[in-house]
Amino acid sequence: MKPKTSKIIPIEILNLILAKFNSEGASNRGTGKSSFILPLKKSVNNFLKSNQEKFSLYFSKFNGSVSDELIKRAFNQKTPSGATKYLRDILCYYATDGKNDWNEIITQDFSQYKNLLDEIKIISDISTKKNILQEILDKLKDVDAKISKPELAVIKKQVKRPQQNKPERISRLITIPSLNNPLKPEFPPSPFYNPKFPATNTYKINVPGFKNVWLKDESINPTGSHKDRMGWEITINALKFKLKEISIISSGTAAIAIQHMFNLFQVSTKLKVLVDVEINNEIKGAIRNIGCEVYETDLSKNELWDEQIRKLTVNKKGIDITYRETMDIHNIQYYDWMSYEILNINPDFCFIPFGTGDLFTNVLNIVNKEFNSRNFIHDPRLEGKIEKIIKCHFLGATTNNSKSKLEKLFSYFLPSLYKHKEFVEQLKTFSCVGKMSGIYFVKEEFVDEAIKIAVKEKINCEPSGIAGLALLLQMKEQIQQDKKILIVNTGRTNYYPEKPSIQR
Repeated sequence: MKPKTSKIIPIEILNLILAKFNSEGASNRGTGKSSFILPLKKSVNNFLKSNQEKFSLYFSKFNGSVSDELIKRAFNQKTPSGATKYLRDILCYYATDGKNDWNEIITQDFSQYKNLLDEIKIISDISTKKNILQEILDKLKDVDAKISKPELAVIKKQVKRPQQNKPERISRLITIPSLNNPLKPEFPPSPFYNPKFPATNTYKINVPGFKNVWLKDESINPTGSHKDRMGWEITINALKFKLKEISIISSGTAAIAIQHMFNLFQVSTKLKVLVDVEINNEIKGAIRNIGCEVYETDLSKNELWDEQIRKLTVNKKGIDITYRETMDIHNIQYYDWMSYEILNINPDFCFIPFGTGDLFTNVLNIVNKEFNSRNFIHDPRLEGKIEKIIKCHFLGATTNNSKSKLEKLFSYFLPSLYKHKEFVEQLKTFSCVGKMSGIYFVKEEFVDEAIKIAVKEKINCEPSGIAGLALLLQMKEQIQQDKKILIVNTGRTNYYPEKPSIQR
């Protein structure tokens, strides 16, 4: 049990649980010190089963049944003693006929133990979940005036739009074969490419000091990076929502990927790219050459939000997608297929470059989704074992050095960084990911070492793409040599991609 979530239950609360148990008049409990454990377990599990719909998250957490070992630990009959938040909550609900959880019992009846209050509230009531879409729509009525009408319209359409798992025709050239059928993948998109799952290869590489290191290679994508997957999703949505203009802050990779897809699938949406005044002139020329509108500003001066980004890019009729929330409000769309490809490797450690955080957080969102669905039907794309996945340590590699070779990962301001960190900590609290999971700054000396290994291993990447390898080298003393390690190489941008012919 993790010390952060496991707490000793005070005798007063244990007596409250036993009082409920005694009131049920169990006649088969025996006379020994632990004789009540098995019948209490049965009583608690009957309560859990009878209230499965109301406490669906708890039912899922315990696989429908709390074990006698957990009951023994809760009642200090086995070491280590104590109970996790999930167990404490369900025991309190049991004791109060479903009325109060751990925090509520302490607040109402045992204020002397307020130091034991949990910081996180679990919402399990399925009726609450059923009303969630309506609540979002209600809140959108009072949304800040800074959000443009097109952005508000896109968000509302995503909330209302039902998910489909059948072929969906988007345009003359685009038909989505399925939402999540691994036998009918969507990327790289037809008719210009041959879709497959997994879309990119994973192979073993040699890293001094480790015996089992694997590399997922996104450099084989259409413009050479994982951003092609995002470009594909944005292309679909630009057509689906009939967007006239889209703004984005980019150092080049995302802009090239999106516009390449726009060009292939004849999307008329204008892509307005805001770049830093210090951007390399060749990269700026490539962004303009592929068809983007380019605008410059000093990104180090101020933190920019949607309204300011739209203003700086002269975007009056469209939306900004820099921070993802408008185009992908569920935070699982851009990289959902890639996330499953990563999880299916079943690594012990997974190193992912962290720039905007989109890919890293998308993977964790999928982990969270599958963790909460582990007793029900998993997404058919999941081949990995959830028991192994939730023990994996997911490590985001980034930099806070403006002069770093990891230039694609550096940002003067990243408004959502604290959200990413908070999300990781929450998953760790509920044992959804390994305890070393987090976002780490990479020291430049290890970037140089990673580049040398990449050259030796003939890995097609730019420094930012191989940041995960640099972080692995930095954490060398903390990771066992024989652990299965996955390095995600996000690739190297091809600034002048060729237009492929239609596949026959």
